[in-house]
Amino acid sequence: MSTLTVMARNTGGAERQPRPRIREVGFTNWLNATLFPWIGPPPVGPYDEEPLPPSSASACPVCGAPMSEHVVDRSGPRTMLHCPRAAAS
Repeated sequence: MSTLTVMARNTGGAERQPRPRIREVGFTNWLNATLFPWIGPPPVGPYDEEPLPPSSASACPVCGAPMSEHVVDRSGPRTMLHCPRAAAS
């Protein structure tokens, strides 16, 4: 049974107005203020982990060559990644 069904049965189908405090600040702000003492602030980042390696050391997802060998063209409206040509054998 859903919460909406229970609410509809309890109110007799009439629309019930929220409490004055909730109406003034909005439901989201009221919920944040109510839950903050128990859950605390949001986790913002992994400060004790090592930073990610630079993108030049990683491999290209398209061709597998190192990103340092690629040319990134940002002159147009869309950024273009040009993969290096394979050596002729």
